[in-house]
Amino acid sequence: MIRKLHYLRNLETDLVSSTEGVAFGKEFSSLAHLTLLKAGTCKLEMVNNNTFIYLPNLEIIHLSGCTLSQFGKGCIFCHLKNFKYLDISKIVCDFTSFKFLALDFKETRIKKINMSETFYNTAYPPFHMFDYLKNSGITEIYMNKNVFVGTHTGATGNIPSTLKTLDFSENFLTLVLFQMRDLLTLNLRQNQLGKMLEKGGYKTPGPIALQNVDLSQNGIHTLLFQVFDGHRNVQTMNLSNNALTDFTPDISEMVKLRFLDLSKNKIKEIFKVMTMQNISRIAKKTNLKIDLSKNILECSCASFTFIQWMHENQDSFYDILSYKCKTENGTIMVLNRLQHIVSMLKKECETYTVLIICISVAIITSLLILSGGLLYRYRWRLRYVYYMTRNRYKRYKQIVENNVYKYNAFISYADEESAFVKNECIPELEGYRNLSLCIHHRDFVVGEDITQNITNGIHDSKRTICIVTQSFLDSYYCMFEFNMAKMESIYSREGQNILFLVFYENIPSKNLPLVMLEVVQQQSYIEYPSDANERVVFWENIKQAIE
Repeated sequence: MIRKLHYLRNLETDLVSSTEGVAFGKEFSSLAHLTLLKAGTCKLEMVNNNTFIYLPNLEIIHLSGCTLSQFGKGCIFCHLKNFKYLDISKIVCDFTSFKFLALDFKETRIKKINMSETFYNTAYPPFHMFDYLKNSGITEIYMNKNVFVGTHTGATGNIPSTLKTLDFSENFLTLVLFQMRDLLTLNLRQNQLGKMLEKGGYKTPGPIALQNVDLSQNGIHTLLFQVFDGHRNVQTMNLSNNALTDFTPDISEMVKLRFLDLSKNKIKEIFKVMTMQNISRIAKKTNLKIDLSKNILECSCASFTFIQWMHENQDSFYDILSYKCKTENGTIMVLNRLQHIVSMLKKECETYTVLIICISVAIITSLLILSGGLLYRYRWRLRYVYYMTRNRYKRYKQIVENNVYKYNAFISYADEESAFVKNECIPELEGYRNLSLCIHHRDFVVGEDITQNITNGIHDSKRTICIVTQSFLDSYYCMFEFNMAKMESIYSREGQNILFLVFYENIPSKNLPLVMLEVVQQQSYIEYPSDANERVVFWENIKQAIE
Protein backbone atom coordinates (compact mmCIF):
# COMPACT_ATOMS: atom_id res chain seq x y z
CA MET A 1 0.00 0.00 0.00
CA ILE A 2 2.76 2.48 0.98
CA ARG A 3 4.60 1.88 -2.31
CA LYS A 4 1.63 3.24 -4.29
CA LEU A 5 1.44 6.62 -2.51
CA HIS A 6 4.06 8.27 -4.70
CA TYR A 7 2.68 11.81 -4.42
CA LEU A 8 1.79 11.78 -0.73
CA ARG A 9 3.06 14.98 0.95
CA ASN A 10 1.72 14.69 4.52
CA LEU A 11 1.61 11.52 6.60
CA GLU A 12 0.31 10.91 10.13
CA THR A 13 0.95 7.39 11.37
CA ASP A 14 1.31 5.38 14.55
CA LEU A 15 4.87 4.38 15.39
CA VAL A 16 6.04 1.29 17.23
CA SER A 17 9.29 0.51 18.98
CA SER A 18 12.16 -1.03 17.03
CA THR A 19 15.29 -2.48 18.56
CA GLU A 20 17.35 -1.16 15.64
CA GLY A 21 15.70 2.25 15.59
CA VAL A 22 14.37 1.73 12.05
CA ALA A 23 10.76 2.90 11.99
CA PHE A 24 10.58 3.61 8.25
CA GLY A 25 11.99 0.78 6.17
CA LYS A 26 12.82 0.49 2.51
CA GLU A 27 9.15 0.27 1.53
CA PHE A 28 8.87 4.02 2.35
CA SER A 29 11.48 4.97 -0.28
CA SER A 30 8.69 5.40 -2.86
CA LEU A 31 7.33 8.43 -0.94
CA ALA A 32 9.56 10.82 -2.82
CA HIS A 33 7.26 13.82 -2.21
CA LEU A 34 6.66 13.30 1.52
CA THR A 35 7.58 16.50 3.39
CA LEU A 36 5.58 16.25 6.64
CA LEU A 37 5.62 13.32 9.06
CA LYS A 38 3.51 13.32 12.22
CA ALA A 39 3.45 10.59 14.84
CA GLY A 40 0.05 9.51 16.12
CA THR A 41 0.19 6.92 18.87
CA CYS A 42 3.94 6.75 19.27
CA LYS A 43 5.84 3.97 21.04
CA LEU A 44 9.13 4.77 19.35
CA GLU A 45 11.89 4.59 21.96
CA MET A 46 14.96 5.36 19.85
CA VAL A 47 15.94 7.17 16.67
CA ASN A 48 19.28 6.80 14.93
CA ASN A 49 20.90 7.37 11.55
CA ASN A 50 18.71 4.67 9.94
CA THR A 51 15.30 5.94 11.13
CA PHE A 52 14.61 8.44 8.32
CA ILE A 53 17.13 7.27 5.72
CA TYR A 54 14.41 6.34 3.21
CA LEU A 55 12.56 9.66 3.58
CA PRO A 56 15.21 12.13 2.36
CA ASN A 57 12.75 14.93 1.47
CA LEU A 58 11.23 15.38 4.91
CA GLU A 59 10.94 19.00 6.02
CA ILE A 60 8.76 18.71 9.12
CA ILE A 61 8.90 15.92 11.74
CA HIS A 62 6.43 15.77 14.66
CA LEU A 63 7.44 13.25 17.35
CA SER A 64 5.45 14.88 20.15
CA GLY A 65 4.40 12.47 22.88
CA CYS A 66 6.69 9.66 21.78
CA THR A 67 8.34 7.47 24.39
CA LEU A 68 11.72 8.53 23.04
CA SER A 69 14.47 8.08 25.59
CA GLN A 70 17.49 7.51 23.40
CA PHE A 71 19.10 9.23 20.43
CA GLY A 72 21.76 7.17 18.71
CA LYS A 73 25.20 8.41 17.81
CA GLY A 74 25.74 9.45 14.24
CA CYS A 75 23.91 11.44 11.63
CA ILE A 76 20.16 11.25 12.40
CA PHE A 77 18.88 14.18 10.32
CA CYS A 78 21.89 15.38 8.31
CA HIS A 79 20.76 13.55 5.14
CA LEU A 80 17.47 15.53 5.20
CA LYS A 81 18.56 18.40 2.99
CA ASN A 82 15.32 20.40 3.41
CA PHE A 83 14.80 19.70 7.12
CA LYS A 84 13.09 22.72 8.76
CA TYR A 85 11.09 21.77 11.85
CA LEU A 86 11.45 19.19 14.62
CA ASP A 87 8.82 18.70 17.34
CA ILE A 88 10.07 16.55 20.25
CA SER A 89 7.73 17.99 22.85
CA LYS A 90 6.31 15.78 25.61
CA ILE A 91 8.95 13.07 25.27
CA VAL A 92 10.96 11.51 28.09
CA CYS A 93 14.42 12.70 27.14
CA ASP A 94 17.63 11.66 28.88
CA PHE A 95 20.02 14.61 29.05
CA THR A 96 23.09 12.53 28.16
CA SER A 97 21.38 10.98 25.13
CA PHE A 98 20.15 14.42 24.05
CA LYS A 99 23.76 15.50 23.55
CA PHE A 100 23.97 13.17 20.53
CA LEU A 101 20.87 14.77 19.01
CA ALA A 102 22.20 18.28 19.67
CA LEU A 103 25.50 17.38 18.03
CA ASP A 104 23.59 16.23 14.94
CA PHE A 105 22.11 19.73 14.57
CA LYS A 106 25.52 20.92 13.36
CA GLU A 107 24.92 19.15 10.06
CA THR A 108 21.35 20.39 9.42
CA ARG A 109 19.62 23.54 8.21
CA ILE A 110 16.82 23.26 10.76
CA LYS A 111 14.75 26.40 11.39
CA LYS A 112 12.44 25.54 14.28
CA ILE A 113 12.66 23.19 17.30
CA ASN A 114 9.91 22.49 19.83
CA MET A 115 11.20 21.01 23.12
CA SER A 116 8.21 21.78 25.31
CA GLU A 117 7.83 19.36 28.26
CA THR A 118 10.94 17.48 27.16
CA PHE A 119 13.44 17.74 30.03
CA TYR A 120 11.84 16.23 33.14
CA ASN A 121 14.94 15.86 35.33
CA THR A 122 17.29 18.57 34.09
CA ALA A 123 17.78 21.74 36.12
CA TYR A 124 19.74 23.71 33.52
CA PRO A 125 18.93 24.37 29.84
CA PRO A 126 21.13 22.59 27.25
CA PHE A 127 23.11 25.67 26.28
CA HIS A 128 25.68 23.54 24.42
CA MET A 129 22.95 23.06 21.79
CA PHE A 130 23.17 26.76 20.87
CA ASP A 131 26.78 26.29 19.77
CA TYR A 132 25.81 23.38 17.51
CA LEU A 133 23.02 25.43 15.92
CA LYS A 134 24.99 28.58 15.14
CA ASN A 135 25.46 27.65 11.46
CA SER A 136 22.08 25.99 10.89
CA GLY A 137 20.00 29.10 10.29
CA ILE A 138 17.73 28.30 13.26
CA THR A 139 15.00 30.92 13.83
CA GLU A 140 12.72 29.53 16.59
CA ILE A 141 13.34 27.46 19.75
CA TYR A 142 10.63 26.53 22.25
CA MET A 143 11.70 25.10 25.64
CA ASN A 144 8.62 25.99 27.67
CA LYS A 145 7.00 23.81 30.36
CA ASN A 146 10.22 22.19 31.56
CA VAL A 147 11.82 22.22 35.04
CA PHE A 148 14.75 24.57 34.42
CA VAL A 149 15.74 26.67 37.43
CA GLY A 150 18.47 28.79 35.83
CA THR A 151 22.00 28.82 34.54
CA HIS A 152 24.78 27.41 36.68
CA THR A 153 27.71 29.63 37.65
CA GLY A 154 29.43 31.12 34.63
CA ALA A 155 26.97 29.79 32.05
CA THR A 156 25.67 32.19 29.41
CA GLY A 157 23.33 31.43 26.57
CA ASN A 158 25.33 32.28 23.43
CA ILE A 159 22.28 32.48 21.20
CA PRO A 160 22.79 31.85 17.44
CA SER A 161 22.70 35.06 15.42
CA THR A 162 19.86 33.72 13.22
CA LEU A 163 17.56 32.91 16.17
CA LYS A 164 14.54 35.23 16.30
CA THR A 165 12.18 33.56 18.81
CA LEU A 166 13.16 31.95 22.14
CA ASP A 167 10.53 30.58 24.53
CA PHE A 168 11.44 29.62 28.12
CA SER A 169 7.96 30.19 29.56
CA GLU A 170 6.45 28.06 32.35
CA ASN A 171 9.71 26.92 33.90
CA PHE A 172 11.19 27.57 37.36
CA LEU A 173 13.93 29.97 36.24
CA THR A 174 15.38 32.14 38.98
CA LEU A 175 18.47 33.26 37.06
CA VAL A 176 19.05 33.72 33.32
CA LEU A 177 21.61 35.59 31.27
CA PHE A 178 21.54 35.68 27.47
CA GLN A 179 23.78 37.12 24.79
CA MET A 180 21.04 37.90 22.28
CA ARG A 181 22.05 40.66 19.93
CA ASP A 182 19.77 39.51 17.07
CA LEU A 183 16.85 37.89 18.95
CA LEU A 184 13.43 39.46 18.27
CA THR A 185 11.03 37.67 20.64
CA LEU A 186 11.84 36.44 24.18
CA ASN A 187 9.17 34.68 26.24
CA LEU A 188 10.01 34.26 29.95
CA ARG A 189 6.40 34.14 31.17
CA GLN A 190 5.57 32.25 34.39
CA ASN A 191 9.02 31.80 35.90
CA GLN A 192 10.54 33.03 39.17
CA LEU A 193 12.72 35.92 37.99
CA GLY A 194 11.39 38.57 40.38
CA LYS A 195 14.41 38.69 42.69
CA MET A 196 16.87 38.62 39.79
CA LEU A 197 15.21 41.60 38.09
CA GLU A 198 15.50 43.63 41.29
CA LYS A 199 19.30 43.47 40.94
CA GLY A 200 20.06 42.90 37.26
CA GLY A 201 18.83 42.03 33.79
CA TYR A 202 18.53 38.96 31.60
CA LYS A 203 20.98 40.01 28.86
CA THR A 204 24.67 40.75 28.53
CA PRO A 205 25.66 44.43 28.04
CA GLY A 206 25.19 46.06 24.66
CA PRO A 207 22.42 46.95 22.19
CA ILE A 208 19.91 44.30 21.09
CA ALA A 209 17.33 43.85 18.33
CA LEU A 210 14.68 42.52 20.73
CA GLN A 211 11.13 43.60 19.79
CA ASN A 212 8.82 41.53 22.02
CA VAL A 213 9.44 40.61 25.67
CA ASP A 214 7.10 38.68 27.97
CA LEU A 215 7.98 38.83 31.69
CA SER A 216 4.47 38.24 33.00
CA GLN A 217 3.80 36.00 36.03
CA ASN A 218 7.32 36.21 37.48
CA GLY A 219 6.60 37.47 41.00
CA ILE A 220 8.19 40.85 40.22
CA HIS A 221 7.86 43.40 43.04
CA THR A 222 10.28 46.01 41.73
CA LEU A 223 12.59 46.50 38.75
CA LEU A 224 16.20 47.68 38.65
CA PHE A 225 16.37 51.19 37.19
CA GLN A 226 18.77 50.08 34.40
CA VAL A 227 17.02 46.76 33.63
CA PHE A 228 15.93 47.90 30.14
CA ASP A 229 19.23 49.45 29.03
CA GLY A 230 19.88 48.70 25.35
CA HIS A 231 16.20 47.96 24.55
CA ARG A 232 16.02 50.45 21.68
CA ASN A 233 13.93 48.21 19.39
CA VAL A 234 11.40 46.79 21.86
CA GLN A 235 7.81 47.29 20.68
CA THR A 236 5.82 45.21 23.19
CA MET A 237 6.68 44.63 26.85
CA ASN A 238 4.43 42.37 28.96
CA LEU A 239 4.78 42.79 32.74
CA SER A 240 1.24 41.74 33.65
CA ASN A 241 0.29 39.42 36.52
CA ASN A 242 3.15 40.50 38.78
CA ALA A 243 3.30 42.34 42.11
CA LEU A 244 4.56 45.75 40.94
CA THR A 245 3.43 48.66 43.10
CA ASP A 246 4.86 51.24 40.70
CA PHE A 247 6.80 51.41 37.44
CA THR A 248 10.01 53.43 37.63
CA PRO A 249 12.75 51.80 35.47
CA ASP A 250 14.53 53.89 32.85
CA ILE A 251 12.64 53.52 29.56
CA SER A 252 14.26 56.49 27.82
CA GLU A 253 15.93 54.18 25.27
CA MET A 254 12.69 52.33 24.39
CA VAL A 255 11.87 54.79 21.60
CA LYS A 256 9.90 52.21 19.54
CA LEU A 257 7.67 50.97 22.36
CA ARG A 258 4.06 50.51 21.19
CA PHE A 259 2.43 48.47 23.97
CA LEU A 260 3.29 48.23 27.68
CA ASP A 261 1.16 45.73 29.61
CA LEU A 262 1.11 46.49 33.35
CA SER A 263 -2.32 44.96 34.01
CA LYS A 264 -3.08 42.77 37.04
CA ASN A 265 -0.38 44.25 39.29
CA LYS A 266 -0.62 46.29 42.50
CA ILE A 267 0.22 49.63 40.93
CA LYS A 268 -1.11 52.72 42.71
CA GLU A 269 0.71 55.32 40.65
CA ILE A 270 3.70 55.93 38.38
CA PHE A 271 5.12 58.58 40.63
CA LYS A 272 8.46 59.41 38.97
CA VAL A 273 8.12 62.54 36.87
CA MET A 274 10.91 61.33 34.59
CA THR A 275 8.98 58.12 33.81
CA MET A 276 5.86 60.09 32.90
CA GLN A 277 7.93 62.44 30.71
CA ASN A 278 9.52 59.50 28.88
CA ILE A 279 6.13 57.88 28.27
CA SER A 280 4.71 61.13 26.86
CA ARG A 281 7.73 61.57 24.59
CA ILE A 282 7.57 58.00 23.25
CA ALA A 283 3.77 58.14 22.76
CA LYS A 284 4.12 61.09 20.38
CA LYS A 285 6.27 58.95 18.06
CA THR A 286 4.76 55.46 18.35
CA ASN A 287 1.16 55.92 19.56
CA LEU A 288 2.16 53.98 22.69
CA LYS A 289 -0.62 52.21 24.61
CA ILE A 290 -0.32 51.30 28.30
CA ASP A 291 -2.62 48.78 29.98
CA LEU A 292 -3.16 49.53 33.68
CA SER A 293 -6.40 47.56 34.01
CA LYS A 294 -6.97 45.34 37.06
CA ASN A 295 -4.91 47.72 39.25
CA ILE A 296 -6.47 49.78 42.04
CA LEU A 297 -4.93 53.21 41.49
CA GLU A 298 -4.71 55.85 44.21
CA CYS A 299 -6.78 59.03 44.04
CA SER A 300 -5.24 61.31 46.66
CA CYS A 301 -3.18 64.45 46.96
CA ALA A 302 -0.03 62.30 46.92
CA SER A 303 -0.95 60.89 43.50
CA PHE A 304 -2.58 64.03 42.09
CA THR A 305 0.26 64.71 39.63
CA PHE A 306 -0.10 61.19 38.22
CA ILE A 307 -3.91 61.35 37.94
CA GLN A 308 -3.73 64.74 36.24
CA TRP A 309 -1.09 63.45 33.83
CA MET A 310 -3.31 60.45 32.98
CA HIS A 311 -6.15 62.85 32.21
CA GLU A 312 -3.92 64.85 29.87
CA ASN A 313 -2.70 61.67 28.11
CA GLN A 314 -5.87 59.57 27.98
CA ASP A 315 -5.15 58.33 24.47
CA SER A 316 -2.03 56.55 25.75
CA PHE A 317 -4.00 54.27 28.08
CA TYR A 318 -5.82 51.17 26.93
CA ASP A 319 -9.48 51.06 28.08
CA ILE A 320 -8.89 53.87 30.60
CA LEU A 321 -12.61 54.33 31.33
CA SER A 322 -12.65 50.94 33.10
CA TYR A 323 -9.80 51.82 35.49
CA LYS A 324 -10.55 52.12 39.20
CA CYS A 325 -8.99 54.23 41.92
CA LYS A 326 -9.27 54.35 45.69
CA THR A 327 -9.70 57.59 47.64
CA GLU A 328 -8.22 58.32 51.06
CA ASN A 329 -11.52 57.41 52.75
CA GLY A 330 -11.58 54.01 51.01
CA THR A 331 -14.13 54.80 48.31
CA ILE A 332 -13.57 53.01 44.98
CA MET A 333 -14.26 55.19 41.93
CA VAL A 334 -14.33 54.26 38.24
CA LEU A 335 -12.41 56.65 35.99
CA ASN A 336 -15.28 57.14 33.55
CA ARG A 337 -15.56 60.72 34.92
CA LEU A 338 -11.85 61.48 35.02
CA GLN A 339 -12.30 65.24 34.50
CA HIS A 340 -14.55 65.44 37.57
CA ILE A 341 -12.09 63.41 39.67
CA VAL A 342 -9.18 65.67 38.70
CA SER A 343 -11.15 68.83 39.56
CA MET A 344 -12.21 67.38 42.92
CA LEU A 345 -8.66 66.37 43.86
CA LYS A 346 -7.25 69.74 42.80
CA LYS A 347 -9.67 71.60 45.06
CA GLU A 348 -8.98 69.34 48.06
CA CYS A 349 -5.20 69.39 47.68
CA GLU A 350 -4.81 73.18 47.34
CA THR A 351 -6.45 73.70 50.74
CA TYR A 352 -3.85 71.61 52.55
CA THR A 353 -0.69 72.60 50.68
CA VAL A 354 0.55 75.24 53.17
CA LEU A 355 -0.42 73.09 56.16
CA ILE A 356 1.45 70.10 54.73
CA ILE A 357 4.58 72.21 54.17
CA CYS A 358 4.53 73.55 57.74
CA ILE A 359 3.95 70.14 59.26
CA SER A 360 6.68 68.62 57.09
CA VAL A 361 9.21 71.26 58.16
CA ALA A 362 8.29 70.76 61.82
CA ILE A 363 8.59 66.98 61.55
CA ILE A 364 11.95 67.15 59.77
CA THR A 365 13.32 69.61 62.34
CA SER A 366 12.11 67.44 65.21
CA LEU A 367 13.61 64.33 63.64
CA LEU A 368 16.96 66.04 63.12
CA ILE A 369 17.09 67.19 66.75
CA LEU A 370 15.99 63.77 68.01
CA SER A 371 18.45 61.93 65.77
CA GLY A 372 21.32 64.18 66.86
CA GLY A 373 20.47 63.59 70.51
CA LEU A 374 20.26 59.82 70.07
CA LEU A 375 23.53 59.69 68.14
CA TYR A 376 25.29 61.68 70.87
CA ARG A 377 23.79 59.62 73.70
CA TYR A 378 24.57 56.23 72.14
CA ARG A 379 27.75 57.20 70.27
CA TRP A 380 29.96 54.67 72.15
CA ARG A 381 27.48 51.83 71.79
CA LEU A 382 27.25 52.49 68.05
CA ARG A 383 31.03 52.32 67.72
CA TYR A 384 31.08 49.03 69.61
CA VAL A 385 28.43 47.53 67.31
CA TYR A 386 30.36 48.73 64.27
CA TYR A 387 33.61 47.03 65.26
CA MET A 388 31.90 43.82 66.39
CA THR A 389 30.07 43.60 63.09
CA ARG A 390 33.28 44.12 61.15
CA ASN A 391 35.07 41.41 63.13
CA ARG A 392 32.23 38.98 62.63
CA TYR A 393 32.32 39.65 58.92
CA LYS A 394 36.01 38.83 58.78
CA ARG A 395 35.51 35.57 60.68
CA TYR A 396 32.62 34.62 58.40
CA LYS A 397 34.78 35.11 55.31
CA GLN A 398 37.41 32.83 56.81
CA ILE A 399 34.86 30.09 57.48
CA VAL A 400 33.72 30.15 53.86
CA GLU A 401 37.29 29.90 52.60
CA ASN A 402 37.97 26.86 54.80
CA ASN A 403 34.89 25.05 53.40
CA VAL A 404 33.18 24.71 56.78
CA TYR A 405 29.50 24.08 56.17
CA LYS A 406 26.51 25.12 58.23
CA TYR A 407 25.16 21.55 58.26
CA ASN A 408 26.79 18.15 58.11
CA ALA A 409 23.97 16.83 55.95
CA PHE A 410 20.81 17.85 54.14
CA ILE A 411 18.11 15.18 54.61
CA SER A 412 15.86 14.69 51.56
CA TYR A 413 12.72 12.62 52.20
CA ALA A 414 9.07 12.27 51.31
CA ASP A 415 6.35 13.33 53.75
CA GLU A 416 5.46 9.66 54.29
CA GLU A 417 8.87 9.15 55.94
CA SER A 418 8.69 12.19 58.23
CA ALA A 419 8.13 9.94 61.27
CA PHE A 420 11.31 7.98 60.48
CA VAL A 421 13.30 11.22 60.17
CA LYS A 422 11.83 12.68 63.36
CA ASN A 423 11.97 9.55 65.54
CA GLU A 424 15.17 7.92 64.28
CA CYS A 425 17.38 10.11 62.07
CA ILE A 426 17.38 13.19 64.28
CA PRO A 427 17.92 11.35 67.62
CA GLU A 428 20.56 8.98 66.20
CA LEU A 429 22.59 11.50 64.17
CA GLU A 430 22.07 14.75 66.06
CA GLY A 431 21.43 13.37 69.54
CA TYR A 432 23.89 10.47 69.83
CA ARG A 433 26.46 11.35 67.17
CA ASN A 434 26.56 15.15 67.45
CA LEU A 435 25.91 15.90 63.77
CA SER A 436 24.00 18.90 62.40
CA LEU A 437 21.16 18.15 59.97
CA CYS A 438 19.11 20.38 57.66
CA ILE A 439 15.48 19.17 57.91
CA HIS A 440 12.98 20.88 55.62
CA HIS A 441 10.05 20.92 58.06
CA ARG A 442 12.29 22.44 60.72
CA ASP A 443 15.05 24.50 59.10
CA PHE A 444 13.55 26.01 55.93
CA VAL A 445 13.04 29.80 56.07
CA VAL A 446 9.35 30.69 56.32
CA GLY A 447 8.20 32.89 53.44
CA GLU A 448 11.15 31.95 51.25
CA ASP A 449 10.44 30.24 47.93
CA ILE A 450 10.66 26.44 48.36
CA THR A 451 13.14 26.03 45.51
CA GLN A 452 15.34 28.71 47.03
CA ASN A 453 15.14 26.97 50.42
CA ILE A 454 16.17 23.69 48.82
CA THR A 455 19.15 25.10 46.93
CA ASN A 456 20.32 27.04 49.98
CA GLY A 457 20.01 23.97 52.21
CA ILE A 458 22.00 21.76 49.83
CA HIS A 459 24.65 24.42 49.26
CA ASP A 460 25.09 24.94 53.02
CA SER A 461 25.42 21.19 53.72
CA LYS A 462 28.48 18.98 53.36
CA ARG A 463 26.49 15.96 52.15
CA THR A 464 22.94 15.25 50.97
CA ILE A 465 21.26 12.12 52.36
CA CYS A 466 18.27 10.82 50.37
CA ILE A 467 15.80 8.51 52.17
CA VAL A 468 14.79 6.51 49.09
CA THR A 469 11.30 5.01 49.00
CA GLN A 470 8.67 4.67 46.32
CA SER A 471 7.09 7.82 47.72
CA PHE A 472 10.45 9.58 47.29
CA LEU A 473 10.62 8.54 43.63
CA ASP A 474 7.04 9.70 43.03
CA SER A 475 7.60 13.09 44.69
CA TYR A 476 8.43 16.02 42.42
CA TYR A 477 10.28 17.96 45.10
CA CYS A 478 12.23 14.90 46.32
CA MET A 479 13.57 14.29 42.83
CA PHE A 480 14.16 18.03 42.52
CA GLU A 481 16.34 17.87 45.66
CA PHE A 482 18.18 14.82 44.32
CA ASN A 483 18.97 16.57 41.03
CA MET A 484 19.95 19.80 42.75
CA ALA A 485 22.45 17.88 44.86
CA LYS A 486 23.81 16.23 41.75
CA MET A 487 24.25 19.62 40.07
CA GLU A 488 25.91 20.93 43.24
CA SER A 489 28.43 18.07 42.99
CA ILE A 490 29.25 18.91 39.39
CA TYR A 491 29.36 22.67 39.37
CA SER A 492 30.18 23.80 42.92
CA ARG A 493 32.14 20.92 44.45
CA GLU A 494 34.53 20.21 41.56
CA GLY A 495 33.02 16.82 40.79
CA GLN A 496 33.00 15.57 44.38
CA ASN A 497 30.02 13.27 45.02
CA ILE A 498 27.98 14.71 47.89
CA LEU A 499 25.04 12.31 47.48
CA PHE A 500 24.43 9.32 49.77
CA LEU A 501 21.36 7.13 49.36
CA VAL A 502 19.56 5.33 52.18
CA PHE A 503 17.18 2.68 50.81
CA TYR A 504 14.43 2.62 53.42
CA GLU A 505 12.40 0.26 51.23
CA ASN A 506 13.39 -2.59 48.93
CA ILE A 507 13.02 -1.05 45.47
CA PRO A 508 13.82 -3.03 42.28
CA SER A 509 16.61 -1.46 40.26
CA LYS A 510 14.33 -1.28 37.22
CA ASN A 511 12.18 1.27 39.09
CA LEU A 512 15.14 3.59 39.75
CA PRO A 513 15.94 6.50 37.40
CA LEU A 514 19.19 6.18 35.47
CA VAL A 515 20.71 9.14 37.29
CA MET A 516 20.08 7.40 40.62
CA LEU A 517 21.53 4.10 39.37
CA GLU A 518 24.77 5.97 38.63
CA VAL A 519 25.02 6.92 42.30
CA VAL A 520 24.27 3.32 43.32
CA GLN A 521 27.05 2.07 41.04
CA GLN A 522 29.46 4.36 42.90
CA GLN A 523 28.63 2.45 46.11
CA SER A 524 27.21 5.64 47.62
CA TYR A 525 24.27 3.92 49.27
CA ILE A 526 23.21 1.78 52.21
CA GLU A 527 20.10 -0.27 52.97
CA TYR A 528 18.07 0.21 56.12
CA PRO A 529 18.30 -3.08 58.08
CA SER A 530 15.11 -4.83 59.14
CA ASP A 531 16.98 -6.40 62.09
CA ALA A 532 17.13 -3.93 65.00
CA ASN A 533 20.47 -5.43 66.15
CA GLU A 534 22.14 -4.27 62.94
CA ARG A 535 21.02 -0.64 63.21
CA VAL A 536 23.87 0.53 65.46
CA VAL A 537 26.32 -0.38 62.69
CA PHE A 538 23.91 1.20 60.16
CA TRP A 539 23.95 4.58 61.93
CA GLU A 540 27.73 4.45 62.40
CA ASN A 541 28.16 3.83 58.66
CA ILE A 542 25.99 6.85 57.88
CA LYS A 543 28.04 8.99 60.27
CA GLN A 544 31.25 7.90 58.52
CA ALA A 545 29.71 8.68 55.11
CA ILE A 546 28.74 12.18 56.27
CA GLU A 547 32.11 12.96 57.85
